Amino acid sequence: MLREEKTVMLLLGIAHSMNHSLFLVLPPLLQNIAADLNMSFQTLGFIATIGFLIYGAGSLIGGPLSDVIGEMKVTRMGTALSGLSTVIFLFSRDPSLFAVGMFIMSFWASFYHPASNNLILKLFKKNTGSMMGIHGAAGSIGQMFTPTLSYILGVLIDWRFAFFFFGVISVLTALQMREIKFDREEPAGEKAGLFEIFKVHGLWIIYIYSIVGGLYGRGVELFFPTFLRISRGFTGELAAVSNSLVLLFGVVGQLLGGKAADRFGPYKVVIASALGVTSSLFILMFTPISEVGVTLFIIIYGIFIFSNQPAMSTLIGQVSPKHLTGVAYGITFFFAFGLGSVSTTIAGYLAEAFNLEIAFRCMFLFSILSLLVALTIPKFAKKET
Repeated sequence: MLREEKTVMLLLGIAHSMNHSLFLVLPPLLQNIAADLNMSFQTLGFIATIGFLIYGAGSLIGGPLSDVIGEMKVTRMGTALSGLSTVIFLFSRDPSLFAVGMFIMSFWASFYHPASNNLILKLFKKNTGSMMGIHGAAGSIGQMFTPTLSYILGVLIDWRFAFFFFGVISVLTALQMREIKFDREEPAGEKAGLFEIFKVHGLWIIYIYSIVGGLYGRGVELFFPTFLRISRGFTGELAAVSNSLVLLFGVVGQLLGGKAADRFGPYKVVIASALGVTSSLFILMFTPISEVGVTLFIIIYGIFIFSNQPAMSTLIGQVSPKHLTGVAYGITFFFAFGLGSVSTTIAGYLAEAFNLEIAFRCMFLFSILSLLVALTIPKFAKKET
């Protein structure tokens, strides 16, 4: 890589970390926020669902916009404004203002992924998978400290400050990105259009896979620390550390997934990832010794859920037309984080009506469905490459 490209990847890694960190503040502090604002898990789950829906829907703006005005500009804008939005949490004293903060933050944060993936696809044409993996790993390295640090800040100071802390870092990162002079953004030869991308038949199976994957992914992400505290008897500190360890193994998953996508093809990696996720949830739910089950889950789930990301990003780049890659990334992200985010409401409802054990068994069933869909990807999507 050229020096300028390394600088771009470094700053994208930090921005990627902050983008996810803004949402990773919530899970370890879920009980604290619910108690402080007098909210049920079901209400918090619903707010999270709407937030993730906005996080996904906003990518339908960010993706096409990156095709038109440039990937780096959109990335900077989303990073800065999502960070600035965390100021709202400092004044949140009721569920309504908390929800407003989540929704505005989610909207601006949604611009990041389609724009940054589009940029990496254009910068690195020969080793796209590996670079997607490095980008993801860089983000995961920063993210893995977020749950633990958020819990510490939330307990020692206030949960509101935990959101604001990561928001400040996001703004500073965006300001630093303004100094980047290197920009290889390629103007689109044709006008990007949302409807045109739906004519690419090979992308349909990817959209379906993204929706089904979101049906377990968002629910597990939001409720895992609380599940450990309530269903497995973990302390708040140990639950937060466990969540961080998932992200630590996610670094390994990102790097392995990216390398494997370049070497064996993204299809095989996506299928292996789906199989690994399903296996990990089975182990978590049905291993007799809970400590063993949790430990194996952290390792296996962390590696395989994150190995899917660089492989899927590479696959989308291969299947979609060049002038519509930003649109394709935006739509896929919308399906995964938007429509798939209903899992947070489902998990919240099941936790409230029954218990978190039942909620996670539901997530396990969704993961089986995701595996079945993944097995059909080579048959349908390969025709388009």
